Amino acid sequence: GGVPPQNHGPFRERFGVPLVDGYGSTETNFVFAGTIPSDRVGTMGYLADGIEARIVDENDSALPDGEAGELVLRAREPFAFASGYFGMPEKTVEAWRNLWFHSGDRVVRDSDGHYRFIDRMKDSIRRRGENVSSWEVEQAIQSHPAVAACAIYPLPSELGEDEVAAAILLEPGHLLQPVDVVRHCEGRIAHFAIPRYVRILSQMPLTENGKIKKGVLRDAGVTTDTWDREAAGVKVRR
Repeated sequence: GGVPPQNHGPFRERFGVPLVDGYGSTETNFVFAGTIPSDRVGTMGYLADGIEARIVDENDSALPDGEAGELVLRAREPFAFASGYFGMPEKTVEAWRNLWFHSGDRVVRDSDGHYRFIDRMKDSIRRRGENVSSWEVEQAIQSHPAVAACAIYPLPSELGEDEVAAAILLEPGHLLQPVDVVRHCEGRIAHFAIPRYVRILSQMPLTENGKIKKGVLRDAGVTTDTWDREAAGVKVRR
């Protein structure tokens, strides 16, 4: 995810330096970049010269502007992208199928040429027939001054599909009640995306390069320190 839109202005005012939004990966290098200063903060920017991009459905059929799907990419110049994963031929075929590199990211292309990151495909949550972007919920919660880090992940629902769960790490010296998280989300994200479950942690499970291990949080399920909004009788304001 990029820099939240509301942070661009304060950053430039404080440091005198504009931020530039962009997108890239180990396999593709840097393939999107915004203007400086950005003409639409918080987006991925424009497609770089020499790169082709499509937004596709589960059958790799192209989707129209405004509809979210998986971002696939390819380069016009030879060997501009990685050609595979070392020692993993099956993963290579899966990622580079149909002559496109499959990013695993859910993205929207707007009619004016801007691309917007929605979520990692594996992190998307389906609740009551609605798609929930974990990234968008994380951005909303992390805008609270007491929150240092947040991870949104799915937990099974008694009604089928998923419930939205949040694991939160607080800034040193700050206190936050789970119900405060719900109230902070109201009006910032859709009512169906507001977490049902909230865990306040003293430490996040991290990978070697500092990314939160969402799989560990998912596998733990509803723990003894997990607050349940429905069990607490807290209603979400719509």
